[in-house]
Amino acid sequence: MKLPEIENEKLAACTPAELIDIMATHEDRVPRTVIDECVRRGEQMLDSLAPFAQPDDEKEEENPGYWWLRLHAVMILGLMPGESAGRLLVAFVHGMNREEDYDLQDWFSGYWSALLRNKPASVITLLSDICTNTKNYWYMRANITEAVLAGAYQQGGEMLEQTLDWAAQCVADEEEDWDYRFSTANSLLHYPRERYRELLMKFSAREHGLAAYYADENVEEAYERGTDIPILDGFDNPWHFYAQDQIEWRERRWQKEEQQSEPGYSHDIDDVSFNNLLDYPQVTYRRETPKIGRNDPCPCGSGKKYKKCCLGKA
Repeated sequence: MKLPEIENEKLAACTPAELIDIMATHEDRVPRTVIDECVRRGEQMLDSLAPFAQPDDEKEEENPGYWWLRLHAVMILGLMPGESAGRLLVAFVHGMNREEDYDLQDWFSGYWSALLRNKPASVITLLSDICTNTKNYWYMRANITEAVLAGAYQQGGEMLEQTLDWAAQCVADEEEDWDYRFSTANSLLHYPRERYRELLMKFSAREHGLAAYYADENVEEAYERGTDIPILDGFDNPWHFYAQDQIEWRERRWQKEEQQSEPGYSHDIDDVSFNNLLDYPQVTYRRETPKIGRNDPCPCGSGKKYKKCCLGKA
């Protein structure tokens, strides 16, 4: 399967609106050259992307490419340095939280540190407000907290220490969400400070669903290491999304899921181990794309759209 071929001269002559149309039309098969051209436009492109920070259900129903357009916008903003791009990126994060767009949250899970590493300290401060808002989904808050810590690490000095203290306060807050606290405690292990050792050891002794990823030996190992290791874990290049092999992997995935959704389909061992059979590097598949359409009525009978109801519980 070949990528759509669009000559550089043609891209250079496109208006921002035409570039947006290209991204919406080609959905998850957009060539990287289109993304780079959008980045090259700078402030001009920011003005064109700003309206998409907030989801629009009607536009998404009319054109499935609208959802993918929002994903591309985040990718573009992650490549643009500076405060203006950073503030708009924060607006997209707010939109994901407000509309509980778990699909889009999952696509960027683990990559926020990379998307924000060229942004100034003022943007990192804005993200802290997202982390402390308990109305936001804990998983998204934990992902952004990782990015906030990584951003503070880049700044270093007093900002890093203040940010670590803030994260430790979140961990110690008994009124906070359990999952968020444990995830943030795990993030602090990347920045071992003696003043947090007792707090982190207490957490390792508590019963919790994330215990398999956070135990005494993890705390001991972090403090024996004694050095800071920003959280990336291989998630340092979200723009690999536009590589030919990634597009082919997604195409196989969509075809497999469409096949599985057909009436009378018989599952076998190959279906169960589909992602393992692909053996594809640097792909974290956290939640299977639902066979029910995002805009279909939720099967629970609530009367809401699936994406506004049980999608995040799948």
